[in-house]
Amino acid sequence: MARLTDTQLLELGDSYQQLAEQLKHQLAGSYPTKRYARDDVLLRQGALQTHGYLILSGVLGALHASENGGQKCKEFYFQDEFALLYGNWLTHTPALYQLKVIRDAKVIKVPLALLEQPLNQMMKQQLVTQQLLFKEAKEAFLLLNSPQQRYEYLLAKKPHWLAQLSLTEVAMYIGISAISLSRIRKRLNLS
Repeated sequence: MARLTDTQLLELGDSYQQLAEQLKHQLAGSYPTKRYARDDVLLRQGALQTHGYLILSGVLGALHASENGGQKCKEFYFQDEFALLYGNWLTHTPALYQLKVIRDAKVIKVPLALLEQPLNQMMKQQLVTQQLLFKEAKEAFLLLNSPQQRYEYLLAKKPHWLAQLSLTEVAMYIGISAISLSRIRKRLNLS
């Protein structure tokens, strides 16, 4: 399989820097920062979402727990990202995933009603546009690369992700088992 070049593959995640700065500036003083510990659940699966979370530090995850006890990862969110389940927000439906703290986090809890105000429609449009680009990038990442290429991409482009996530979490994100990731790491002499 041919490897995708950087120009063919949109960048995955954490490019909210400019939007994060705008949000921080707009929210300064209006909404206090909150600290959450690992494993705190900020949004329960099946609940209606009323807030998004601008991450100042730490890592959040959007995870789906199945009835048989399995868990699937939709996304991880890092510093300067806005953690939000966009599909559920835009359709006003119950959350398909829980938003959970993966690494102790400091966030600004942002009421979603704020983004519905006429004055903030440009910000909402920018968030939705950025999310569409991220989702297109992730779709290409998962469909057009082998598991080893996915991991090599994270090694090259997202070392801060690998530094903050466990190998089990990384495997879940790239759609393979922890055992398969271990084999890839052995082939790459990273074990």
